[in-house]
Amino acid sequence: MKKFIYSDRIYSERGLISGTIELEDSKILQIHHGRIAPEPEAEVFDYGSLRVIPGMIEMHLHGYMGWNAMSPDANEIAALSKSLVTCGVTGYLPTNHYSETVFENNKAIVKVMSSPRQGARIFGIHMEGRFISLEKLGSVIPDEVQPASIELMQKYLDTSDNQIRTVTMAPEIPNAEELISFLVRKKINVCMGHSNATYAEARRAIDLGAIITQKTGNCMRGMHHREMGLLGAALLDMRLYNEINSDLAHTSKEFLEMIYRLKGALKLCIVADSGVMSGMPKGEYELPDRGTYRVGPDTLLHIADWTIDGSIYSMLYGLHNWVEVIRIPMEEAVVMASLNPAKVLRIDHQKGSIHEGKDADLVVLADDYKVEATFIEGELEYTRQDQHIYYNTKVLNYMTKAFD
Repeated sequence: MKKFIYSDRIYSERGLISGTIELEDSKILQIHHGRIAPEPEAEVFDYGSLRVIPGMIEMHLHGYMGWNAMSPDANEIAALSKSLVTCGVTGYLPTNHYSETVFENNKAIVKVMSSPRQGARIFGIHMEGRFISLEKLGSVIPDEVQPASIELMQKYLDTSDNQIRTVTMAPEIPNAEELISFLVRKKINVCMGHSNATYAEARRAIDLGAIITQKTGNCMRGMHHREMGLLGAALLDMRLYNEINSDLAHTSKEFLEMIYRLKGALKLCIVADSGVMSGMPKGEYELPDRGTYRVGPDTLLHIADWTIDGSIYSMLYGLHNWVEVIRIPMEEAVVMASLNPAKVLRIDHQKGSIHEGKDADLVVLADDYKVEATFIEGELEYTRQDQHIYYNTKVLNYMTKAFD
């Protein structure tokens, strides 16, 4: 059955239009200027002046609403996928780092990928570590780190049915160049992060095929006027895409303004680096596997010693900040949230923008940046009036103190 979606503000790949998106099955059949009469039996969705943007693609996500992207339980991964429709994410990479169950986690993700889709589509796995710098751990545990190893990388690939799409690594660690070349040959994205690389070491990795930097500005060597470091390479080399956490806590307003001026919208990818507890009520929790854990009291997640562990928000908050704080056009912001990630993942022929022939992944946004509706591959997956409980209710039992 066909669907006709009306809106005065459709952010298509060709620009902002007032008109109709005509869907057939999972695809965008045609985009019309103005409102055209629907065919008999077609479903009609009239969103008036609400914005319709392409579904967002999250390339760096450890969890959301109490669901863990690193779980060995396929049911939990499926629940995570369902929860993401509430914040306009229509596709994503579950992001893991080393744990005792990481290989079981890989298998659980692959099981969900090979099953009928439930919620946001999984495009593969983002492997964050183990090949990172002990000097730039962030919230990673030192025991999780080891030198680059093709043999170990192959074990990750074997247990994931070759579904790893991105590997975050430090290009300066032992054996890194050999591993980068190995990953590039397999068309796996090399993402530089958790790294103390010099400018020269970063440029060498880019020459070998590294394509993107992780959480640009965070967990990496900063700039000095005599040694520009990995951050300098990230800002200056136009071959690189940059993940950019845009919550105004991981990076400042001025940093976002600078990277936008240097790289432009076509090389930036909005990420949230959401964690298990992102989207949950602010407060202090005693988690069985993490101990004391805080959601807030600011806009960040914190482990027991107050080390930052991610953002409490989803990608939508970053989209809001780029448009309402940095004041770039929405047309550019949706490229950073949708089309650029699709290009990095080599799926932009099918995903990432509102264009004829692409999958009908659409998000309807109110002016307050709340999601009114989410369509994935032509199916209406979520509406703001939906009464379904998407968060993990069990996690609320671990709250010991609420933050105002």
